[in-house]
Amino acid sequence: MLLVLNLLVIFPAFSQSGDSASADPPGRKQRFYLSVSGAYAILETTIRFETLNGALGLKIKLEDHLGMSKYQTIPVFTGRINIKNRHNIYGLYYYLPRESSYVTKNEFEFNGQIFEVGTEIEAYYNLNSFSLGYMYEIIKDQRVNLGLFVNFYMLYLRSGVSSNLKQLNENFKLIASLPNFGAITYFKLHERFGLSGMISLFFLSLDNFSGAIHTLGGQMDFHLTRWLDLGIGYYLFNVTIEANESQFTGIFNYTYKGPFIGLGFRF
Repeated sequence: MLLVLNLLVIFPAFSQSGDSASADPPGRKQRFYLSVSGAYAILETTIRFETLNGALGLKIKLEDHLGMSKYQTIPVFTGRINIKNRHNIYGLYYYLPRESSYVTKNEFEFNGQIFEVGTEIEAYYNLNSFSLGYMYEIIKDQRVNLGLFVNFYMLYLRSGVSSNLKQLNENFKLIASLPNFGAITYFKLHERFGLSGMISLFFLSLDNFSGAIHTLGGQMDFHLTRWLDLGIGYYLFNVTIEANESQFTGIFNYTYKGPFIGLGFRF
């Protein structure tokens, strides 16, 4: 079950469209938007560690090499507040816990070591994502809405592996902060339903750290009552981080994509 309190990072278009289509009586403007959704996620996660000689080792795909689930329902918490007129603040918390017990079916390299077929591996992968952002609605009327936003992701990743081989007992953590820019749009087709979508991207490169975030989503919105919405759509989220830190040296790439359905509440 996916809990979305503004859908900007995971389902951003959903929260925006619900507020734009509301028909509030004079003096009763709705300023808060909360939603709860469920998504069927397709996950792709790869990690490449730097070897002892300074070169990148083979790419480790957690779903194939370590037996982690490729399909999963993901919990996400988000929220939005309309400060004044066209100004909005939103936030997000996203948590993905994963673990596996797996016997390898293929030979692969991990952190400079070669592991044969039949190696027993225990692995875990916990990803937390926090986001806080600001959105300004450059177009806002009864039928069309367009907002531009900037938000900051704080990613906290903890992962580790161990096996029946004593030389494999690795764990690491990675904390990364990435800004993100994008746009959200909504078009009202009828009093009861409309279309919404979003796109965002950002690249960051520093001395010992670089990263990129891409998001793309679209949905159909059904306005059931003045305070309740139903949204059905599809979402893609990708983050890539290359770091040279004491806890992690290498490249991390994570992609989530899949359909979702959710309920939104305005008050």
